[in-house]
Amino acid sequence: MPKRTLIAILCTFIAVACLAGYFYADIKDFVPGFFTKTEPVIGKDAPRGESVQLDPVLPARIPGSLPEVDSAALEAAWADFEQASRDQQFTPGVYVVDAESGDVLLDKNGEQGMAPASVVKILTALTASNTLNMNDTLKTSVFIDEEGTLHLVGEGDLLLGEGKGDLKAIEGRAGIADIAAGVAKASEGRELSGKLVYHDKIFEGPTLDPSLEEGLDAWIGHLAPYAIERGNLEHMVYTDDPSADVAEALKEALAKEGVAVTLEASSEPFGKEGELLVEVESAPISEVVRLMLLESDNTLAEQLCRLSAQAAGLGTSLQDATSHVMQTTADLGLYTGELGMRDCSGLNVADRVAPRTVVEALGLIHTSSDPATFQLQRDMPIGRFTGTLNKRFDGEDNGARIAAKTGTLDEVASLAGYVTTRSGRVLIFHVQSFGLEEGAVFTRPAIDDFALALAQL
Repeated sequence: MPKRTLIAILCTFIAVACLAGYFYADIKDFVPGFFTKTEPVIGKDAPRGESVQLDPVLPARIPGSLPEVDSAALEAAWADFEQASRDQQFTPGVYVVDAESGDVLLDKNGEQGMAPASVVKILTALTASNTLNMNDTLKTSVFIDEEGTLHLVGEGDLLLGEGKGDLKAIEGRAGIADIAAGVAKASEGRELSGKLVYHDKIFEGPTLDPSLEEGLDAWIGHLAPYAIERGNLEHMVYTDDPSADVAEALKEALAKEGVAVTLEASSEPFGKEGELLVEVESAPISEVVRLMLLESDNTLAEQLCRLSAQAAGLGTSLQDATSHVMQTTADLGLYTGELGMRDCSGLNVADRVAPRTVVEALGLIHTSSDPATFQLQRDMPIGRFTGTLNKRFDGEDNGARIAAKTGTLDEVASLAGYVTTRSGRVLIFHVQSFGLEEGAVFTRPAIDDFALALAQL
C-alpha cells in the first residue's frame, strides 16, 4: 500500500474517532452541543462563595458571634508587662482596641507622647497612601538638549540596579544598563557634546537629618533624585553622594555601549528644552511602601515622606514633610495629643507619638474602603516569617498570629499592629518601653510576651 494512502487512512480514522468522542461527550452533557439535554442557566446571578482567609493573621471576615476578650487575661498580660517595666526601669505604654467593635480594651499611658522609633513609619505609610497615587512609578530619564548634551534627571527612585532591570523585583526594577542601552540606541546618528549633566537635587534642605544623634546617621542614606540600592554600599555603610554614584555607573555603562561622556553635576532642575531619549520606571509606589514597612528602611521612609509633601503642593524640606504627616494625621481624625515629629523614619529620639495615635491609624487602615490604604495592613511583617519579624517569636506558633511594625532605639523598643486571638478576634495594639538611657533592645522579650499573650486570648 502506498505511503500516501496509508497516511490518508490514518488521518481519516483519527478524525472519525475524535468526532465520535465529541458526540458521546455532547450526549452525556460533558460539553455543550446539539445533543445537550440540560438547558443552560440564563439570567441567574453568579454563585457567591464565602470570604476567603487571605492570611493567618487578619481574617477576611470577623464573625459577630465570637466570644468577648477575657478582660482578666488582658489585665494579667498588662500586670506582667508592668512588672517588667519596674524591673528594667522603663515607662510602659500600651493601647489595645477590638478591631470589630472599636472598643478600647486596655489603655495604660496610651495618650502619653513617647519616642515611637520605627513604629512612626505607620503614619508615614498612611500619609503616602492618602497623598500619592500608589500605582504611580518613579521615573529616571535622560534628555538631550539642542547642544547635544545629555541630562540625567530623576523623580526619586532610590532602588536602581547597576545592571539590567528586573521587572519582577522591587529593588532593581529599573537598571542603569538599560538606560545606557537606550541612550546609545536613541542617539545613533546624532552629534553629541560628549557631556552628561546629572541633576543631583530633588528636595529642599539637607539630604540627611542634621539633628540625628551621633551614630544614628549610620542607619540611613542621603536622599537624592536617584540612587543604586538606596545608596547602601554594604551593611550600615552608605555613600555620601548617591547621585554621583549613579552618574559614574551610567558613564561606565555608556562606555560599554560606545558612548564616551564626561560628567558634570548640577543642582538646578533641568529647564532647557530637550528631547527625551530614554526613561525607566521604578516599581509602583505601593511596592516601595511595602518594602519600607517590611524592612523598616529609614531611607525609603524619608524619601516617601518628602515625595508626599511634594505631591501635596507643599515644600520639600524635612520640616515640610513632618508637618504634612502631622496635618494628615489630624485631617484623618486621629488622636494628635502630644504629637510631635522631627523625622518620618523614627530615628530621631525627639519624636513623640502616643500609642493611641498609632492604634487609631491602624484601625483606620483596617476599615478603609480605599484599596491602597487597606493594603497597608497586609504589608506589615508577620511574626516568625517576614521582614523585621522574621525569626522573632521563634518556637511560638502564636507568633504567626501577629502582623506588626517594629521599632528599636537605645531608649525605646516598640511593637504595633494586629493580632488574631485564638478565638478569632482581631485586636489592634501598640506596646512599648520608653525612657531608658540605653539597652531598650533588652525589653523586647517583655514586649513580645505581651503580644503573645494577646494572641492566646
